[in-house]
Amino acid sequence: MKPARWVWWTLLVIGVLLVLFGVFVLGFRSEPSVVGRMRTLLEGIGYGSIVLGVAGGASGLWMLVRRRT
Repeated sequence: MKPARWVWWTLLVIGVLLVLFGVFVLGFRSEPSVVGRMRTLLEGIGYGSIVLGVAGGASGLWMLVRRRT
């Protein structure tokens, strides 16, 4: 049984949203209060969101393209 097509679109949209969230979070690195552990945590959340977003979006896109061929 194959999942419905909306599942792959949802995966793609969530991936894009995670990338945008990661870029938004990384925008706070220039704040003067972000030092030490807080900066490390901020970068971990930002880069982690981007990596998960790219992986999820790429897998959703791959499944959409593969299904049509």
